[in-house]
Amino acid sequence: MRVIERRLTTRKPLRSADLPIRVPLIHGETTASYLARTAAANGIEAGRLLKALHQGRLPSGALAPLRPHLKEVRLSPESVTRLAALVERDEDQLRRALPGLRPGGLLVVSGAEVRLTVWPDGPGEGPLKACPLCLEDGAWLIAAGHRWRPCACGRRWQCGDDAGYLIDTTPLPEIGRALQQHRAFDHRWGPAGDALVADAHQVTLWWWVSKQFARDLWHQREEALGVGPRLRRRQAAPAVVYPEAVRLAAAMADWETRRAASADASARDWLADVADRFKAPGIVDGRESQPLRYWLELHHSQPARPAPRGTKRAERRWNLLPGLHHRPAERGPFQANSCLRWVYGLPLTSVTEICPYCGASAPTCRWVPFPDCPERPTEDQHR
Repeated sequence: MRVIERRLTTRKPLRSADLPIRVPLIHGETTASYLARTAAANGIEAGRLLKALHQGRLPSGALAPLRPHLKEVRLSPESVTRLAALVERDEDQLRRALPGLRPGGLLVVSGAEVRLTVWPDGPGEGPLKACPLCLEDGAWLIAAGHRWRPCACGRRWQCGDDAGYLIDTTPLPEIGRALQQHRAFDHRWGPAGDALVADAHQVTLWWWVSKQFARDLWHQREEALGVGPRLRRRQAAPAVVYPEAVRLAAAMADWETRRAASADASARDWLADVADRFKAPGIVDGRESQPLRYWLELHHSQPARPAPRGTKRAERRWNLLPGLHHRPAERGPFQANSCLRWVYGLPLTSVTEICPYCGASAPTCRWVPFPDCPERPTEDQHR
């Protein structure tokens, strides 16, 4: 480390002329990823670039090679100004592309400062590996609470679990077709459509974990993806069940239409229709019905329902959803959250961890505690 630091300090200060190659800005990219790509494209050490953005002696961790899948780089406002000058880009342009440079992600300090922070290992907290077919190889994207999503090209599945990985779904064109159907569904239903796909994906993953429903079909897909030592079945499951999740979301939309039209809508009749659609009788009374019954508890018919608020159809459809759904800030697949809060990778038990505020009695915290627990003090929810 001392040798590296001595080499960095003896060189002349970095100038914009030392960075002749401007790498393209990628919307939603992590700051560490952008800096690592900039350094690599211009043949300089990442530590030298960080040194140019920092006043004084660099933290020891900043001297090692940047690993964007493990650490994020946080900058102060003055460091952002320095970065914009070095890469010859407007500061607002950088902030629009890189979420870490917006007010909530900046260091609240005076002067130019750089810090490296380790990504949390909770679900949906680590970055997503960018698709090299659509973006640059080696780029990493902010997950913003989302554990996975299909790439826009339909040939890769991006996952943030296990320090991030990509699944090549080219051998399974039905996953690409499912993405097209997902987009069409979102176009018709708006954000509510994406929320229903998120719900359906939770259900199909439940079926996968419980070894229920379509086991042979899903096993064939796993084999087609080359599941082996490098890609375990658990890692491939979110992509493997995706086509059935989109089909189930369409059935859930039918239920949303029924319960909006009549307070007497029969959940059992709907389950029978779903069972017929999927050729799976167990969806009515068998174990396969369990996650759907949880879902129906939240999306239940209500007597004398008031007319949904909103001037646009997509807005009215969103307002019909239970409050456990939170409207996404952006449009696109897997931007909305699910009202089924069980965590893929944890046991399928009624309570995995007890919420200290509601004692796991609230629907928000049926499986694990969540920040939007209604019993949680308001100030805690926004920390």
